[in-house]
Amino acid sequence: MPLTGTLRDLSLPTLVQVQCSEQAHAQVTLTHNGRKGTLVFADGELIAATVDNKTGEEAVYELLTWEEGAFRVDNENVNVTRNVNTPWSALLLEGLRLADEARAERDQVLEQKLRTLRGKPGLRGALVTNGSGLLRADAKDQNSTQDAALIAFVAEHAETIGATLGLGAFIQASALHPNEKIVIEKIESNYLGCWFEPRTSPEQIKTILAAIK
Repeated sequence: MPLTGTLRDLSLPTLVQVQCSEQAHAQVTLTHNGRKGTLVFADGELIAATVDNKTGEEAVYELLTWEEGAFRVDNENVNVTRNVNTPWSALLLEGLRLADEARAERDQVLEQKLRTLRGKPGLRGALVTNGSGLLRADAKDQNSTQDAALIAFVAEHAETIGATLGLGAFIQASALHPNEKIVIEKIESNYLGCWFEPRTSPEQIKTILAAIK
């Protein structure tokens, strides 16, 4: 029976280590935002990888940037042409290094976008956090770390409730308070949290959110 799950529950580096340490013959299929990638294992080695128009080591490095998505592991002997020759441990080290560099660049871009919005009418503050509550970009004056954890907590539970009720993927949530409006929106594998003045119009909110994404 195939093993299925999400990359939040079991990361791709962990999946690779498990398949290789168990000397498995398997194909791992990954899906993320309409994209599909595959990894093929034989006798404890990663022997082939594909995603989009990339193959081999280049495909592995691309797949290691996926922080979200679903996976399926089929334990079977797959007949493929080998296109990965680098040992899996070296692949993970280099792939994770490249993924960290790409993540840092994306975070810097997000930070710049958020900071350009400082002083926009109606906006009190904004931040971007990942699903674990780790602050990725910040344009708030205080309590950023605490608020990032709160945004992640609310968004994660909203996603779980939506999935349970069959409401589809989480896109946006909002909370109204006499003193402010809070809007949470998903950006790829992260969450954007924005704090607005209570009288900020929907049109102003929509314009500000569009400028961040």
